[in-house]
Amino acid sequence: MSTTRLSPAIGVPVAIVRLVLGGLFIFAASMKLQDIQGFAFSVAAFDIFPKSADHLTRLVAFAVPWAELLAGLLLILGLWTRAASAILSVLLLAFIAGIVSVMMRHLQVSCGCFGRFEVPCTGPVGPCHIARNSVLLAVSLFVFWMGPGTFAVDRQSD
Repeated sequence: MSTTRLSPAIGVPVAIVRLVLGGLFIFAASMKLQDIQGFAFSVAAFDIFPKSADHLTRLVAFAVPWAELLAGLLLILGLWTRAASAILSVLLLAFIAGIVSVMMRHLQVSCGCFGRFEVPCTGPVGPCHIARNSVLLAVSLFVFWMGPGTFAVDRQSD
């Protein structure tokens, strides 16, 4: 995807947004990886997969934090920025769909997104979690649209 080079007045703020988003997802991934079993329990509590497909729950619990970590690192570096933000956007859409599903089924499920640092959304998943993930989705799509900005490995292709 070819784009024109961003001016420094736009490129620096885009880079800051990219770095904050990357850092946030590295943090979220590290919280999940510190308590992978707890995250697996959170995934299972969403009751998305049938009980006979427990292997899918384990796969998701393993894959999501590593995908978040990789995408976050790529955003920090500014390498494959659009691909990394696309991956995060897909994950965020899946998170939002899962939360809506839980809310429609009136399940009382904790998120497990940021470990013990569930701020500002506390308690069971609800509208606050949808709002938070929607804001993160908008930021991720902004990075996808704008590209890496300044101070990025990808900058020469921007």
